[in-house]
Amino acid sequence: MKPIALSDHLRLSEKAYDAIKEYILTTDLRDQPQSSKLDEKELVAQLKVSRTPVREAINRLAAEGFLEVVPYRGVFIVRKSKKEIISILMVRATLEGMSARLATPNFSRKDFARMRVMFTPFLDSTLEKQRYEFSQANIKFHEFILKRSDCGILIDIAKTLYDHMRFIRFRTSGFLPRLESALAQHLELIDLFEKRDSDKAERLMRAHIEESAQYLDKWEQMHADSPPEGWTTKIFRSLAEA
Repeated sequence: MKPIALSDHLRLSEKAYDAIKEYILTTDLRDQPQSSKLDEKELVAQLKVSRTPVREAINRLAAEGFLEVVPYRGVFIVRKSKKEIISILMVRATLEGMSARLATPNFSRKDFARMRVMFTPFLDSTLEKQRYEFSQANIKFHEFILKRSDCGILIDIAKTLYDHMRFIRFRTSGFLPRLESALAQHLELIDLFEKRDSDKAERLMRAHIEESAQYLDKWEQMHADSPPEGWTTKIFRSLAEA
């Protein structure tokens, strides 16, 4: 298990909750399936707290759907089924499509420059080698657009799915063709924002997110009978619980 760090300003149960959740959201389960199990004693040792705040954090994360507590077996990071992933993506497509529409007239010149800078490191590089970094830029980009929508109700609704969205974004970023397509779509979205074309921005954002769901379906159909070997197989098995 990789090190888990605490910040000092929160009470112990909140500290444990935030630290364990961050670990869950940034742990890649594809190459190391055994990493889906959390060791409570190790968590206590790493976080340097008693068992009580750790158990409170585990119970809270289990209630939110990120952990599963199995009697006599332990605590496991929940692996989303393909159906659950697609459902989340469809909700995201609707929410973020509207956020793109509402945000379009609110962007400033500095905002356009800021968004382009997010993706500058990936323009002349191999995305496959920067999958994690691109995933983080992707997260920041989508959340920045949501913030610029300036719609409190939309932001509040999105917050209920925020971490699940982040969970899915990190894992769906593993497909190289998807990375390349996503980068091109991000840059096109920024162009549309600059042109103040809210209609096309909304449509592209929805299509951008729905493409991930379509890719999962196509991948399953292509390899249902003879799944390929290698890291791409592990990606799909993790995403779709094959």
